[in-house]
Amino acid sequence: MTAQSSEPFSKEIERAYAQIQFDIDVEKILVDFKNELIEKEILIEEDLNDPSNIYDKLAKLKENVDPLAFGIQGVIDREPWDNLLSSTDILSLNESTQTTVALFTYYQRFSVNHAKFELQLTENRLLEFKGENVPINSLESILFEEIDRLAYRNVTSKNVRIVIKADPKTPNEFVTFIIGKLRKMDLRSVEFR
Repeated sequence: MTAQSSEPFSKEIERAYAQIQFDIDVEKILVDFKNELIEKEILIEEDLNDPSNIYDKLAKLKENVDPLAFGIQGVIDREPWDNLLSSTDILSLNESTQTTVALFTYYQRFSVNHAKFELQLTENRLLEFKGENVPINSLESILFEEIDRLAYRNVTSKNVRIVIKADPKTPNEFVTFIIGKLRKMDLRSVEFR
């Protein structure tokens, strides 16, 4: 892509997502996102004139941001965005376009929290999901039911991310067993904290 084109960069983003049959109105979502950020006093109007301020302030937000709190309705896949950025000289873009890049970067980053599932493992070899004990032999059906339930938010088994948290005294072999079980379900994005 050339450094400056006659059309808004938002159209470039929309074309990148259209290649994977994903319809997105970038102008609308970014206006809504900006309004939420200003309303929540995370950004002020002047920040929208300085992309560095956007990056600095949004980077301070915890990664557990609730996407719905910012009007983010579903998961935005990362790959088309990464592909577009890799073919774009961001530093040569005008300030307004760099602002679009900064806002969409965080919009996409926060959107993936729709597909983040947390499992809590206890020292008693119990497994909790959404605050409830889950029988280990029901884990697969419970997770896939949740994925199906969130399909309207573009959550799939390919983009779901499982975060496992364990009590300090949880046996390592139990953690390894659960991670192995998740991998057998073909849920590859598993993180242990």
